Amino acid sequence: MTKGIAVKSGDVQCVSPIEAKRGVFGGMIRRGGAGIILLGLMWLLPPYFQRVRHLCPVRPDGISQALALPAFARKYGMSCSQCHSDYPTLNSFGRQFKMNGYVVARGSDYGVLKSEDQELWTEANMPWAVIVRSRPFDSGHGMANNGAQMGGSANSGAPSYSNGPLFQPINDIDMFIAGGDAAKHVSYFGEMDANQAGGFAVGMGDLRAGYHPSLLYNIVLMRRGFWADDPYQTIVSNETPTIANRATDLVMSGQAYLSGMPMLTTTQTGEIYGQVHVSSGSSSFFYYSGGVSKDPGAVAVNTGQGPETEYLRFAYDSGNGFMLGTFGQYGQTGGNDGGSPGVTSVTGNQLVEASRVGLDALWEHNNFNARAAYVYAHDSDSSAGAVETDQAAYAEIFYTYKRDGHDYSFLVPLLRENWLTMYNGTEHFNYVTAQLAHYFAPNFKGFVEYTVDTGRGYNESLFTENMGGAAAAILPMGNRLTAQLEVGF
Repeated sequence: MTKGIAVKSGDVQCVSPIEAKRGVFGGMIRRGGAGIILLGLMWLLPPYFQRVRHLCPVRPDGISQALALPAFARKYGMSCSQCHSDYPTLNSFGRQFKMNGYVVARGSDYGVLKSEDQELWTEANMPWAVIVRSRPFDSGHGMANNGAQMGGSANSGAPSYSNGPLFQPINDIDMFIAGGDAAKHVSYFGEMDANQAGGFAVGMGDLRAGYHPSLLYNIVLMRRGFWADDPYQTIVSNETPTIANRATDLVMSGQAYLSGMPMLTTTQTGEIYGQVHVSSGSSSFFYYSGGVSKDPGAVAVNTGQGPETEYLRFAYDSGNGFMLGTFGQYGQTGGNDGGSPGVTSVTGNQLVEASRVGLDALWEHNNFNARAAYVYAHDSDSSAGAVETDQAAYAEIFYTYKRDGHDYSFLVPLLRENWLTMYNGTEHFNYVTAQLAHYFAPNFKGFVEYTVDTGRGYNESLFTENMGGAAAAILPMGNRLTAQLEVGF
């Protein structure tokens, strides 16, 4: 059985080495130049525009403000920007709100409807919300084969479309219901989704129920991925403000990881988490969480019949915008018991061991935000004698500019660099995402996003996977330009 080796497909390359190098070099110069110009404009124009308009770019109190889930704004009568910096990114207040079980303070009866004997607690009003997204322009590039890594669909066909850019006046509708008072100390979250990719068929999304008796321990049962529920939102792409995903998802279709086990997936999961403060009265604390899930099976998805995966997560939180954490998971997957669609290296019911460990961090100061994560992935198929060891990382920064006299964001430029390896580190992939978002109102946002496939590592060649199963082609990701509008109510 052949171990993970990347080879170029000789029957695909039809140009001379000199012509190929010239084409690659010229393409990298063009993409790099366009990316540098775009990023420069994103960072230079917002402060210049604010100076022309005589606007104050930073509030004196430094509170991050932006769009949020309107359900909580209606319930508590506070600005929805209290919890978010650049929606859906949580700030320090928003993270604690989530860890409390979607309540401002543990044990508080604010927003609660109580019976006469004070024993029954329930919602004073039902916290529902709807978010509608429109995508009037999408170049469609970066969506072939492994395009899921750039936020596209893994099976969307060719990297370009003969009929021109995609035009989707309505792209996605998300319906939420969430709250912290289903009963005393009990939280809940439910989502239904209808999107263009699924033909607007309404489907059930994440489901979550939690019990929150104290800071030290909270119990959560959910149909959701463990990392997707992490309050710091630094490890995977869940609740990132961009269309493009982070490399740490490890979710590229055809990616050479033997197990096909991504970091971001929906599973049947049980979790316990809590906080331990450094000292009495201190705002800094240690956060921990641990959990177990059953992977979605190739035959019965989300039934909890797949192999088991265990998770651990630890973080130091300063309480005022700095976090340093570590995390890991270990489990098995494979074949009909839990393999991922599109994974060709695992067949039948054999199990592949998969482990993931990493580091993550965030820093928030006034309106500046920085986040980063690194993942080391190791898969082993003992029956096939194959081993896969690779790495992935990202770093992103964004800044929220404010209008004078307004709490919510005005302009938000964001920049992210993604890096990952495949085939036991023999191939390196990089792509850069730049986004400029504008808030027309606290609950009405629009943005332009550009993702550049830098081409470093694979030189725009076609690679084939030979990991002990059928070969799978890995295509260049391509560049992608998208415009999107979204409103929540």
